[in-house]
Amino acid sequence: KSIRFLSSLVGKLMHKSLFQEEATLRQIISNIVIPNLMIREVDEERFEDDPQEFVLGDMEGSDTESRRKCAQELLRAMCRQFEAETTSICSEHVSSMLAEFARDPDNKWQAKDAAVHLMLGISVRAESAAHGVSSVNDNVNIIDFFSTNILSELQQADMSVRPMVKATALKFVSTFRNQFAKEHLTALMPLLIHHLSADSIVVHTYAAAAIEKILTTKEDTPDGRKKHKFGGEEIRPFLQTLFTGLFTIVDKTNLNENEYVMKCVMRSLSTAKDDIVQVTQIVLEKLTATLGHVAKNPRNPQFNHYLFESIAVLVKSVCAKDASHTSAFEGLLFPPFQMVLQMDVFEFTPYVFQILAQLLEYRPQAAGLGDSYTALFPPLLTPTLWERKGNVPALTRLVQAYLGKGAAELVAQNHLLGILGVFQKLISSKANEISAFDLLGSLTMYVPAEAFSARIKDIFQIICMRLQQSKTPRLVRLVTQWFALYIGKYGSQSYLDQLNNIQPGLGLMLLMQVWVPRLQTDVPARMDAKVQVVGLTKLLCETPALLADANCQQIWAQALAGAIKIIASSSSYLSNSTSAGDDEDEVEIGYDATFSRLHFAARLVTDPFPEVNDAAIALAQSLHKLSASQPGKLSPLIQQGLQNDAKLAASLESLFNKAGVNLV
Repeated sequence: KSIRFLSSLVGKLMHKSLFQEEATLRQIISNIVIPNLMIREVDEERFEDDPQEFVLGDMEGSDTESRRKCAQELLRAMCRQFEAETTSICSEHVSSMLAEFARDPDNKWQAKDAAVHLMLGISVRAESAAHGVSSVNDNVNIIDFFSTNILSELQQADMSVRPMVKATALKFVSTFRNQFAKEHLTALMPLLIHHLSADSIVVHTYAAAAIEKILTTKEDTPDGRKKHKFGGEEIRPFLQTLFTGLFTIVDKTNLNENEYVMKCVMRSLSTAKDDIVQVTQIVLEKLTATLGHVAKNPRNPQFNHYLFESIAVLVKSVCAKDASHTSAFEGLLFPPFQMVLQMDVFEFTPYVFQILAQLLEYRPQAAGLGDSYTALFPPLLTPTLWERKGNVPALTRLVQAYLGKGAAELVAQNHLLGILGVFQKLISSKANEISAFDLLGSLTMYVPAEAFSARIKDIFQIICMRLQQSKTPRLVRLVTQWFALYIGKYGSQSYLDQLNNIQPGLGLMLLMQVWVPRLQTDVPARMDAKVQVVGLTKLLCETPALLADANCQQIWAQALAGAIKIIASSSSYLSNSTSAGDDEDEVEIGYDATFSRLHFAARLVTDPFPEVNDAAIALAQSLHKLSASQPGKLSPLIQQGLQNDAKLAASLESLFNKAGVNLV
C-alpha cells in the first residue's frame, strides 16, 4: 500500500518538484523498486509448491496485486514525469545485474530475473489486458534487449535450468507481442511450443498463455483494416507439435485443470480453421476424454468453459464446411453428453444444450431429426429443467434448433402444446422474456401454418396481457419485433383481425401507442431491421383499413416515417443484415456465473425472408404499386408524415430514385 501511495504521488504533475532531483530518483529505484523486484524465498516456494497462486499474482492482466507489480507500477509512474532520467538510471542497474548474472549464471540468476522485470517496468507506456502493449518508451530498444537476453534463455534446451527466469522470459514475449514482427513470432513459436513440455507448471502455463495471446495479435493492413499477425497460414506448420504439447499437459490428470492451456487449445483450433479437419477425430477424442474426467468433479469453471468452446470450434470449423460430418460428431459427442445429462452435472448442462443445438443446426436438412434427437426431445420439456436459470437460454436455443430442423415432425408427435406451455411460462417472467420471444419467433417461422393458426389467438392474448402488466422498453421492442415477423409471414389483415377479436380497434391502438413510438426512439439493427421493414411494408401497402379515414391515415404516415427512419439510420446496418457484427477476438470469451454463452456455438443468423433481397427497395416498389392503385392519395399523406424531418424526406426520395420508381 505504501508503494501504491508513493506511485500516486510521483505520477502527478503537482508533486513533480518533490522528486525531480536525480539523487531522489536513484534512491527510490535502489531502495524501493529493486528490492521489491528481487525474487525472495517465499516467491520460490510459491513458484514450486503453489504454482496457481503464483500465476494469479504474476500473470499479465491479472487483477491480483503483488509486490513486484506494485514496484513496476511505481516505475511507470516515475516514467510519466521523469522518463529520460528514470530510464537512464534503470538502464545502469539492468547492465550491472546482467553482468553479475554473466559472471555466475548458476547462482546469480535472480539478478537476471530482476533485470528483466526492471525492463518491463520502464518500457511500457500504455497497455491493456486484452490487447497488450500499445505504446513503448522511446528510450528503450525492446527488440535489442529481446535478442540479447530473452532469446538465449528460451533457446536453452534444458528447461530445468533457471525455470523462474524462463517464466519471466515467456512473460516478456507475451507482454511485447505487438512489438514483434511476423519473422520474430515465426522464430519464437517452436521455442514456445517446446516450453509446453516443461515440468514446471508456471513455465508451461506461461508458454500456453503467450501462444494464445500471439494468436490474437492484430496488425493494420494498407486498406485500414486489421488482420491477424500470426494467423492460420502461419500456425499451420506447427499444429501437430502444438496440439501434442498442449494435450500432454491436459492429459496429466494429477495436475489441476489449467485454464490457460485449455484457452490456448481453443484459440489454436479457432485460428487453424480448415486445417483442423485432418486432426479433428484425435483432438475431439482428447477433448471428450477430458470432459469425462472433469464431469465427475467440476472444479475450474474457466477451464470447463474453454473446454466446451474448443468442442464448439471443432463443430463450427468442420460442419460449416461439410454438413455430412455432423453424424461423426454426433457419434463421438452423444455418449459423453448423455452421461452429463444422466448425472445431472448442472454446471455442464447449458453447454451440452448449446452444442447439441449447434450440431442440429448444421445437420443436413434432408436428414430430419433422426432417432437420437427425437428420443431426446420429450425430456427437454420437463418443467424442472426450465426452473434452472442457467438452462433457460440454452434450452430455448435447442428447442429453436429442433423447430428449425423438424417442426412438422414435432407437430406430428403432438409436442406443439408442450412448446407453447414453455413459451407461456417464460413470458410470465421478466428475466426470461427474451427467451420467450426467441422461441415464439422460431414457432412463427417454422411451424406449419395450419397448426400455428389454430393456436395464434391464445398467443396474442398472452402477449396483450403481458403488455398490460408491464410495458417496459425491452418488452415493447420484443413484442413489436414479433408483430413485424408475424405480419411478414401471415399478412397485416391477420394481425389486425387477431387483435380486434380480443378488443375492437386494438390493432390500430397498439400500432399508434406502442409500435410507432418505439420506432422513433429505438431503431432496430441488422436482421431485426430487415424484419421490421418487411413487416411494416406489408402493413403500409396491404392494409386498406389504414387508409380509410383521417385518423388511420395519420397512423399510416407515422408508421411510414418509422420505416424510413430504419432505412436511413447508419446504425441499422440494413444492407448487412446477415452479419452477426462481432469480431471473435474483440469479444471476451469466458465463464459467466448466470449463463455461459458459448461464443463459438453462437446461433447462425437466420433470415426469415430470404425471398426479399433488399427490404428498402421492396418498400419503395410496394409504395409505387399502392400509389398506382390510388393515384394522388399517398403523396399528401407522405408529405404530412415527413414534413417535420427533411432528412427522412430526402432519404425517401433517394430510395425512390434507387428503386427506379415514383409515386403516382
